[in-house]
Amino acid sequence: MTTVGSSGSDALLGVVAVTLLVVTYGQWLYRSRRLGRLQERVRSRVAVVRELIADGERTLTAYADASDPLSAHGRFLQRCDSSLREQFGDSFARRIDAHSEFEWIQPANLISDEQVFAGYDTKRRLEGLRDLLWEALKDLASLEE
Repeated sequence: MTTVGSSGSDALLGVVAVTLLVVTYGQWLYRSRRLGRLQERVRSRVAVVRELIADGERTLTAYADASDPLSAHGRFLQRCDSSLREQFGDSFARRIDAHSEFEWIQPANLISDEQVFAGYDTKRRLEGLRDLLWEALKDLASLEE
């Protein structure tokens, strides 16, 4: 035999349980969507860095044939800097600009001082971009775990 009090407490318990489920589902849905947006942003950044690396490698091979390698280098720097600032912010653009931890051997086909400087600086920036790509890929992998 049920009493009026137990019926009311059962109803209240049911309402609390349903409310808790709805709130938990809402939080899960919010976090899931937020994670999806974050993954998409990181994937976009990875694509941008890969394209910058490919652009730098194409530019590097063009120095040997370029009549004005410094202007080709300047255009690459401008593309690289604007893309990094747009996708990552000023701090990452400054990091790539300051990157200098690699050993460089001058290729024999670079004969002028301008070609040597442009080649060295582009290689230095490519190493920085590769480091940035590695960091972004690690971030993406940690999000997908």
